[in-house]
Amino acid sequence: MIKAQIIKGVGGDFWVRNDTEVLVVKGRKKLKEDRLYIGDYVEVDEGAKVIEKLLPRRNFLVRPPLANVEQALIVIAPIPKPDLLLVDKLLVKFFSLGIKPIIVINKIDLCATAIIQEVTAQYHDVCDIVLISALDYNTTSVILNPILEGKFSILTGQSAVGKTSILNCLKPDITSETGELSRIGRGRNTTRHSEIFVLDTGAMIADTPGFNAFQLDEFTPEDIVDNYIDFHKFSSRCKYNNCNHINEDAGDCAIKKAVNSGEISRARYERYRTLFTTALEKEKKQYG
Repeated sequence: MIKAQIIKGVGGDFWVRNDTEVLVVKGRKKLKEDRLYIGDYVEVDEGAKVIEKLLPRRNFLVRPPLANVEQALIVIAPIPKPDLLLVDKLLVKFFSLGIKPIIVINKIDLCATAIIQEVTAQYHDVCDIVLISALDYNTTSVILNPILEGKFSILTGQSAVGKTSILNCLKPDITSETGELSRIGRGRNTTRHSEIFVLDTGAMIADTPGFNAFQLDEFTPEDIVDNYIDFHKFSSRCKYNNCNHINEDAGDCAIKKAVNSGEISRARYERYRTLFTTALEKEKKQYG
């Protein structure tokens, strides 16, 4: 019996990878109730080429269904215009699942100075920020390969920001279709399935469908507070332990003080208010 990770599934066949090889195997009928997903760790009977057991997951993403993700590259670009509310939603989601987020600004060849300054000002205390142009295959690979090494990562973000083009830089032998911007400036979604690509370095990466809408439906107001991690160093100084940083006076709330002093971006704080209020209204409707 060997431990392996599912990197692809087609019909009833699964491609699984361990430290030395990739095998094509089947899943036992008894596993039908425990559905198998890309990224799952499993125990495989190497001789019979059958998955015998699903191992516990460290996390699970619903769209697309992926398990055991370690790192998420949130890709933005000057075109289409970055949706920073979407970025904040993704950050909340990934922090809650123990997935390390990295913001990747692509297309820096397209007069990206203003975007770089804005994103750096708002997110320098939140996560790492990387600058690339997927048109420059070699430089993109040199920058991203050390970040991806030894991890299972995903590319995520808005449509048409260049996620598939980045994947082509990292693994030129794949034949992924790349999309063009539609006339109204939104991206056409060209990623329709999930598959883990194993890079020459041994790192694993999956592309995901572009998000032009993404909701945190399962998140409570407390979840929003907990996963704005750059607020934590200030919130410990709030007057009240259960401070939600919305209704309290500025004199009692350390987050509001930090916003007023410029230590926290006002734009990021306003997006926090939007997400917190949305979660609170949803909770009120649910519980009356």
